[in-house]
Amino acid sequence: MNNIKTVKVLHLSDTNEEDATLLVDGYAVECFINSCPHKIEIGKSYQVELVLNLSDSYQVEKTTDNTALIEKTKKGYAYLLCGTLKNDIFESFTDFHDEDIHYDYPELNDQFIKLEVDRIDVNFL
Repeated sequence: MNNIKTVKVLHLSDTNEEDATLLVDGYAVECFINSCPHKIEIGKSYQVELVLNLSDSYQVEKTTDNTALIEKTKKGYAYLLCGTLKNDIFESFTDFHDEDIHYDYPELNDQFIKLEVDRIDVNFL
């Protein structure tokens, strides 16, 4: 399983070449461009890989609310994500393959969790 998605570019920053707002499964998400081997344009769709960037001291908590959520925090590219952890897949507003969460918190498997990510990295393919 991988994090490859087809996304539409909604916005590219004029001042920060690593900043892009993408439409991912119906949600507008501000991402950090980690890799972009070709020119991209607003309004066009591209194949990308999405990667969760977690802090070294990231925290996960079980929550009783079972609504998938993506909410931008006030810290740069950080987001609060809610979803279900199913082994190495985190099912939130879209599915993310991330073994770290699964191995760090195996007791939360098949649970609805809340996770703060430093940013969502995007690699254009």
